[in-house]
Amino acid sequence: MVNTSPELTEPIVREGTSADASLLAELGARTFRESSPNTPHEDLESYLKENFTPEKLLACLSVKNGAALILELSGQAIGYAFLCPGEAPNRLVPPHSIQLKWLYILGEWTGHKLGDVLMARCLEHVRHIGVGSIWITVWNNNGRAIHFYERWGFRKVGVYDFVVGRDMQKDFVLLKDIHTA
Repeated sequence: MVNTSPELTEPIVREGTSADASLLAELGARTFRESSPNTPHEDLESYLKENFTPEKLLACLSVKNGAALILELSGQAIGYAFLCPGEAPNRLVPPHSIQLKWLYILGEWTGHKLGDVLMARCLEHVRHIGVGSIWITVWNNNGRAIHFYERWGFRKVGVYDFVVGRDMQKDFVLLKDIHTA
């Protein structure tokens, strides 16, 4: 359901802290569930239990140059993005890159250009830390997300096997050079 309330306030994006680990775990699990309607239930739940725990997200928050950016509207968290330095798919991504691990908005808020607000803040953070490029993996059947990232200047550089539980999915690896942003 899309919220079309005319009383929308200005969205804000704030940097998450260790105090936000539980919020990010709940928001992450909810948005990932919403975006994965065709993933077998057991596989989805396995992936969520492995990746969206407060402890796991707290560890991500403590990585140098990593960041969780939380999108809020009227004081309520409705989306987030995680930027994490880490292992990129072999030879698909240049050194000194950062991964946009997740960027999600609650389903009821999609279609309001709020992803643009969150992406702009992600790119601002990436420029601030001085890395040369940003990359993400996107499920090859998620045309809406692929179009969003392409609109922001990401380009396909390869294919990556993404495992959700026991469900092997094909993701595109998308890359954006920051100096051309």
